Amino acid sequence: EELICVANGRLENKISRNEGKITYTWLVKNPINNYNVSLQLGYYVLVQDTLQRQNKIEYLNHYVLDYHAEVAREHFKQARGILHFFEDKFGIYPWWNDGFKLVEVSYLGMEHQSAVTYGNNFRNRNNGHGWLDAFHGIVDGLLFHETAHEWWGNSVTALDPAHMWIHEGMAIYSEAMFIEERLGYDVAVSFLLQKRKSIQNKLPVVGPENENYWAFGDSYNKGGWIMHTLRGVINDDELWFNILKSFAVNNRRSHVKTEDFQKIVSTTTGLDFNLFFDQYFYQSGIPVFEYEQSGDSLSYKWSEVIPGFTMPLDLDINGKTKRIYPTQERQLLKIPEYSVVVIRDWEFLIKIKKIDLNTLDKVPH
Repeated sequence: EELICVANGRLENKISRNEGKITYTWLVKNPINNYNVSLQLGYYVLVQDTLQRQNKIEYLNHYVLDYHAEVAREHFKQARGILHFFEDKFGIYPWWNDGFKLVEVSYLGMEHQSAVTYGNNFRNRNNGHGWLDAFHGIVDGLLFHETAHEWWGNSVTALDPAHMWIHEGMAIYSEAMFIEERLGYDVAVSFLLQKRKSIQNKLPVVGPENENYWAFGDSYNKGGWIMHTLRGVINDDELWFNILKSFAVNNRRSHVKTEDFQKIVSTTTGLDFNLFFDQYFYQSGIPVFEYEQSGDSLSYKWSEVIPGFTMPLDLDINGKTKRIYPTQERQLLKIPEYSVVVIRDWEFLIKIKKIDLNTLDKVPH
């Protein structure tokens, strides 16, 4: 009876038993993925907070170990802003009738539906986990990432592990969106460039279904970078962020796969993205942009890509942005002699090779 039981959903009742025991009943009213079921026992205390939304007051019933009540009461206030952010970008929190709570645990944490488990030491920076520090201290990275899964994973759920990027890549991209909103686009790009260093490109992000296929590492950072690249290709932020929100809202509490996301991208933009998705999701490698600058001309093409691949790319020529449309055939662009050409690879997940067409020697960029 001295222990508190915390699980998903809302506490229905607790009944005292013989021999100093208590039975707890927690009720989940919504569909729940089996890996999201969580059961915690400990010397917990309730730390209650409130959140105002649509003229309603929602209670956030967090549970922490008794000696962390004071620090948690202050630290967990940021959950309000995180929930407001996700509701604005991806639609209403899907589980309000099951509540939202953070539950302290002895491991780093996980996205258990309506009972997000938390073990990140109540601080916005954690030098033991560098990926959490990339938020520049503006938010608890663990708290943010696991809450992101209430939308991406718990609500919009991959039909098969082969499409796990929908959970993890979308969560990573949500982090970049949050940083951009709070600190600006340049800081968000800095965050993404840090993430790009760990992309391995050894396995396709999406693999065969019904084989327990997990491209677990690249489903995180490469998945997020593919989203960033799509934003660059579409080149219309209002349209792009509407695609993300529509995908989350239209598929809430249901199963999806990569083809479903491709369909909404193509339908909304009116463009064919078959080659883009085939290259970025179903191949392990990423496009290589080969170019040579000589005098008053710039020669360029795509290489190491699937047949027929095309994708626009933005360059800065003497400080002015120009969009080009490379193919696998070499093209020439006339430019002022001695121009300064910068390839905007912070907008696109690509590799760059500078080519000397006279010697055909490949020089790393």
